[in-house]
Amino acid sequence: MGNMLKAISMMLISIIGIGIVAYSISITPPDTSINCDEQICTTGIITQVVDGDTVKFLSDRGEEIRIRLALVNAAERTEPGGEAAKVFSESQCSPGSESVFILDRGQKPSFDREIGLVFCSETSLNELLLDNDHAKLDSRFCGRSEFGELDWALKYGCN
Repeated sequence: MGNMLKAISMMLISIIGIGIVAYSISITPPDTSINCDEQICTTGIITQVVDGDTVKFLSDRGEEIRIRLALVNAAERTEPGGEAAKVFSESQCSPGSESVFILDRGQKPSFDREIGLVFCSETSLNELLLDNDHAKLDSRFCGRSEFGELDWALKYGCN
């Protein structure tokens, strides 16, 4: 009797697990992807992570670009949390990482830095910094940035 109860329990757990996996596959992922046919996208590699929200990038065409991540503000390296933000950014986009830079056409360059999104994987570094509490949304730019309507920007305070 005990073995039969154990077998039934295991079967129920398996069925529930399969149901959870099937449900999560069926949910539409949030709109975090960017269509490079409609944006100004540049491929290249990260050459340096300057701080949590600034990277240096070398395009495939040989152009060096300093990039300030759009809509996020990480602490400066000398401020509390600043070094942790830099280390986190390096863990996601280490020097030598293939990446895509997407220019924010709604914002002007700042301190010789272009403004935009940086992808070193399927998710933008901008979003990852917010998701992992290494940056805050800089809502002053929500109205100007063409990325202010992305799901992650809305989630963190753009409206």
